[in-house]
Amino acid sequence: MWSALINACVNVGGVAIPSYPVRGDTMANKPLPVILRKFIFNDTVSPQDVPYLDQDIDKAQDSAQVRLIKIGAPSSNVSKIPGYFVMSSAPPNIENAKELQESERQNSAQGVQEIARHLYDICTQNGDHSDPELMIAVHGYNSGRSSVRDWYKNIFQYINRHDATIPCQGNQVFIGYRWPSENIEPQRLGEAIKSLPPLPRDLMLTGFVGALILLFLELMAFHKGLVGFAIAFLLVLFVGLFTIIATLIILRIVVYFRDRYRAQNFGVLDLVEVLRQIDRAMVDLKADELKQQNSDDSVLCPDGENPCEEATKFWQQAKHKIKLSFLGHSMGGFVVTNVVRILSDVFDSRSISNQPPADVGSVFRLERLILTSPDIPILTIVSSRANFLSSSLRRFAESYLFSSEGDLALRVASATANYFTFPSSSEEMGYRLGNVALKSTYEDPRDYGIINLSDLDGHFLYDGSSLAETIARTPSKVMDYLFLTYNGFRSVGYNTLAKLLQERIAASQPNTTNSAKEQKQPTMTIADFFTYFDCTDYKDVTWSLQGASDSKPKGLLTRANRKKALGWWDYFLLAVDGALGKRDVHGGYFQGKFTQEIIYRIAFLGFTGYLKTLDDDPTMAFDPHVALSKLHLQCQELGIQSFLSPIRYRVNIQGESLIADKQELLQAIDQESAELSKTEKIMATLEEQGFDVIQK
Repeated sequence: MWSALINACVNVGGVAIPSYPVRGDTMANKPLPVILRKFIFNDTVSPQDVPYLDQDIDKAQDSAQVRLIKIGAPSSNVSKIPGYFVMSSAPPNIENAKELQESERQNSAQGVQEIARHLYDICTQNGDHSDPELMIAVHGYNSGRSSVRDWYKNIFQYINRHDATIPCQGNQVFIGYRWPSENIEPQRLGEAIKSLPPLPRDLMLTGFVGALILLFLELMAFHKGLVGFAIAFLLVLFVGLFTIIATLIILRIVVYFRDRYRAQNFGVLDLVEVLRQIDRAMVDLKADELKQQNSDDSVLCPDGENPCEEATKFWQQAKHKIKLSFLGHSMGGFVVTNVVRILSDVFDSRSISNQPPADVGSVFRLERLILTSPDIPILTIVSSRANFLSSSLRRFAESYLFSSEGDLALRVASATANYFTFPSSSEEMGYRLGNVALKSTYEDPRDYGIINLSDLDGHFLYDGSSLAETIARTPSKVMDYLFLTYNGFRSVGYNTLAKLLQERIAASQPNTTNSAKEQKQPTMTIADFFTYFDCTDYKDVTWSLQGASDSKPKGLLTRANRKKALGWWDYFLLAVDGALGKRDVHGGYFQGKFTQEIIYRIAFLGFTGYLKTLDDDPTMAFDPHVALSKLHLQCQELGIQSFLSPIRYRVNIQGESLIADKQELLQAIDQESAELSKTEKIMATLEEQGFDVIQK
């Protein structure tokens, strides 16, 4: 927790990190490494606000419906859901790094105080009616400043003026966070060549000049006999030398590795610092309130403690906290999951437990995680030692994954780049979580919609069974449905995550006999916490806040031909479509009318809140079963496959306790994993001793 960092001495790897004073400490006064602006509707800008309008980030946006304005503007027009644009100050290249001006530092500090004040006022005014919520959106790879700004403006406009159901709660604050990504641009070729180290630059030049000379000689009379053969051999050698260095230049131009470095070393840490200072500001606001309650306004609270210490205790023990939710797209999923990892693993000693709570810091509680085409390892949703995000992801109350089998950005670009960096010995493990799809026969319209709905309705009975027991007896297992690749030439078929997990278990036990390796797999994993939406065959109209641009629905992420699996020819056609601008195979979720609605409503309202927008008959009481059926039919009509998390069904449909069911499922996962490991060791020992082991 933040207090564990600020008020106590932390021991990491045997090294003691000294504690800091609570009030006025260096960490609390650390300048924010971000630029912070506020979203404001253009039609609410007063003449007094004009000098505060941003003219740099928001350049040439005079006619835009949403503008960026500096903190402290005199405007009294507050949106139903306040929105802020937070941008890391780290530059694309370190040579361009410079200290923020004092005015920018003060603006950012005031922005953090304003965000904290909004959240604090919600706490004090709403009482027990609704907890304040902070929703943070994070963009992906290959995203320039203007495109990110425009996306966040669209979200701000959507949640405040387009969708009337979202701002009704009156308890939300929105942050659009930009980390220092850059676009793929041809003009970066000169920069890439200029920045080459001397050795590869000289090798490339040698290869290029040598290849030209040898090509000229090859075209001359020296093309016969031994001399011609030697020239041809040297020509191939020089061309290969040039190609190797040229490949390195191309890898730099696609900016994937550079973006990933900036995301990990700037984007993640800067967002952590923003959240830390919001946390600190909330504690300070409570401390100020406690001081005001003192009749003598003394330094100490009535119980003799420092006001900040008392305020920290209050937030740590408070039943109602700030719900912290994230929407991460592409590499933004990498940023989000690593931010959560730092918040939950580093600053909270309770992460040592296999059932860590959702609380992080002093005031936050992890609520919803929405990932769209996340550029994170596939092992993220598999229980294993390699899953370094397991302890973080299991803290969220709700988790959702939107993916597409035809996502070329992840299947080709990301998978190729991670071939050099990700420590995997197999092709499948190099793919990303956004590549997973849900298998089906595609021979029946019922293959779409919530494909496990009938099993949930049939097996989740009110018979007193625990959640773990119910999942174990339900035939639909998510790991058997999620797949990465399909091989139709052999009997392999779908390469599901269940198969990958079995192969990983077998590979980790090279000295174990075949009977032990074929031991049954876990019936419950971290994957059961996620609700999946496979948008491979999603058809809808292209829609924006200005209205539908297409009168006829079309495939937004693929050609939506409802195939069993996509082949190489399909990927080639998708590459052509992407080059021609016909469809966005990586970000089409934010172009379709339905996907925008479900993503933004779940992000700001949660699953139950979203279902209530579907079953909105004022003459009848809300029935979650009816609303879920409507969602099922909508997905079925639009060609979306969904796999509903068992915990979502138990909590949001049947009304059971989230905390109790989540803790029970986590305990069952860990217990089953331990039992399987123990059984495998016993079987291996028996077979080594000559016994015949028969599995039933």
